[in-house]
Amino acid sequence: MKKFTLLVMLFISVVSFAQLKKVETVKSVEIGKVGPWGMPKTIDCKKAGNTYTFEYKDYVYPDIDAYKTFSFEDIDNTFEELYKVFVEGFNTIPEEAVTLELPDYLLSLKFSKAMGTKSVVIYTTPINSGVVGHTAVLSPKQIDKLFGKKN
Repeated sequence: MKKFTLLVMLFISVVSFAQLKKVETVKSVEIGKVGPWGMPKTIDCKKAGNTYTFEYKDYVYPDIDAYKTFSFEDIDNTFEELYKVFVEGFNTIPEEAVTLELPDYLLSLKFSKAMGTKSVVIYTTPINSGVVGHTAVLSPKQIDKLFGKKN
C-alpha cells in the first residue's frame, strides 16, 4: 500500500509539473499617457507586439483608485481607425454616444461641448459581463497625446 501511495504521489507530481510552461513576455512601449502633472495617470496607451492596451482610472467611484483596461489587436489598422473616430466625434459632436465593438469590449464614446470646450468620456463594457467603467473627461489635446500624435 505504501508503494502504491508513493507511486501515485510521484505520478501526480510529474503530471502537475508537465502542465507548467514558460510564457515569453513582450516588452511594451508607451504610446501616450494623460494625467495631471505630478499625479498618477488618468489613462495611458501601451503597445506590446501587435496589441494596444489602454489602462485608465475608473471614475465610476472617483475616490477609489481602481484601474481598468481594454485592449485590442491592430488588425486592419484598428488603432488609427479608433483615433479617426475621436477626431470625427470632436468635429461633429454627435448627440448620441458612438458605440464601437472590439473583440472583448464595447466602447461608448460620449462627446460634449460646453462653453466652447469639446470633450469625450469613454465608457467600457466587457462583453462577458455588464460591469461598466468610464474614464475622466478628456479633451482633444489629451486624446492626441494619448494616441501619440504631436500637434
